[in-house]
Amino acid sequence: MQLRHILVATDQSDTARSALRVALTLAGRAGARLTVMTTIPAHAASPTPALVSGDPAASSGPVLARLEQWMDPEVRAAPAVHSVGLGVTFGIPGVEICRFADDHQVDLIVVGRKQRSQATRLLVGDTADAVARRSRTPCLFVPLGSPAPERLLVALDGSRRGLTVLQAACDFAGAVDASLRAVTVEPLRADEPPELADLVPSGRSDALRDTIAQLGDCRPAGRAPEALMIRRGPVVDSIISAAIDTGSDAIVLGFHRGGPPGVIEAGSIARRLTHSAACAVLTVPF
Repeated sequence: MQLRHILVATDQSDTARSALRVALTLAGRAGARLTVMTTIPAHAASPTPALVSGDPAASSGPVLARLEQWMDPEVRAAPAVHSVGLGVTFGIPGVEICRFADDHQVDLIVVGRKQRSQATRLLVGDTADAVARRSRTPCLFVPLGSPAPERLLVALDGSRRGLTVLQAACDFAGAVDASLRAVTVEPLRADEPPELADLVPSGRSDALRDTIAQLGDCRPAGRAPEALMIRRGPVVDSIISAAIDTGSDAIVLGFHRGGPPGVIEAGSIARRLTHSAACAVLTVPF
């Protein structure tokens, strides 16, 4: 995972402003260029004469002007960024953000994550969820007020595919000068106290611990996980608890692409974590 081009998608809300601040900080740390884009929903754009005539680009000038005015205070206050560009798309935000990332060789998508009730999600959908399910690009979902990540926690399941998440987490940590910890969660054993998880790990966790130790020997200091934490219990609750215990400001996890929209609480572990964690979440697509 390289950080040469970062895309931040905005609807010009307070949550999007938090995401912009984080994206500017990360772009400054990584020496990456940044593109700030907004999507005009199809239903909102349809009455525009220029769109009816088949020329959506003709109506983008005022949108770009408003976007530039909105982002200008944050750009001026941020550390120097190599390049800041603007983009406007028309359609469904969750689709157009991913399309833009594919077409413009984006390495990271940054999206503000709003806290919504289950009922609201079912009624109006959720752009963050749509982007996570569709994107071929790693995505950082930023809740309101979240800082740019400096302490990362990567959640691993011990699988071969999960090692791609570990590699991406190490690369991201190196690019933005962040520390990195790792956690894995084992099933809770009824006859064993949870605090013994680190003392009596499973064979899978032992192999994962060895992998991380070997990785630390061949990467610069601070760019590989310091150690593997082993927790036992419900996976989502255990990972969130580990993030709190370590003071992590972002969780890194693998995310299976695809699947329909719906009730988040009934979805995958990664999907539930993305929407329930108090800190930022970096998804690495499978």
